[in-house]
Amino acid sequence: MKKLPILIFLFIVATAISSGVCSYHSASSRIDKDINNALELTLAEMPVDVVSADTIRCYRNYLTIAELKDTACIAMKTVRRGEKQETEIVAEANCGFATVFMLSDQRTSGALLMIGIIWMIGSMWYMRTFKTELLVQDIRYGGIVYADNKFMTSKGEQIRLTPMQHTLLEMFMNSKNHSLSKQEICDRLWPKKPDASDTLYTLIKRVKPIIEANSDLKIESNRGKSYSLELK
Repeated sequence: MKKLPILIFLFIVATAISSGVCSYHSASSRIDKDINNALELTLAEMPVDVVSADTIRCYRNYLTIAELKDTACIAMKTVRRGEKQETEIVAEANCGFATVFMLSDQRTSGALLMIGIIWMIGSMWYMRTFKTELLVQDIRYGGIVYADNKFMTSKGEQIRLTPMQHTLLEMFMNSKNHSLSKQEICDRLWPKKPDASDTLYTLIKRVKPIIEANSDLKIESNRGKSYSLELK
């Protein structure tokens, strides 16, 4: 749950970037199509072996993208085909990344990016305002960290517990002053057992060394009526 808002934000941003890249490539393809079409029309009107100012002027008149009229040109290039070298006329847009980006439709990617930002800001506001479990789930006490339904040491190592030991330690961590009465524990762990004192004693005996070995805590008995999770 903690990572869900971040994952959704990253997904929206990734979608926005993907949309932007697709729009950029679409604009680039449109530019290539325009300059090649203009070249084809130019050669049909005035076939030449040498590129002149008139050829370039005619070529630019056939361009439909206004931003290319000052940069696009045609040139004679020598290419190798097999063992022969041939000269051909090629069209060149001569425009940079910024021009292609401005010609691309980035409205979708921009809208998605704005949605992602609004989502992240809204998520942060919600978590801080309502203090949901996304922020308060972690409990720390005496070198033990309780997070995501797991107990870990301060070094991040998971503490291995049986289900019964896990429930008992969870009760200690969540209780006020980390103290529990015997009756409270028995009612939670063995609700159908009339007298679970011996079972509780065994459970406490087995969980004590685990807690002491992995934290700065110990379980203390209070006159046989309650147990407390205290600092050593």
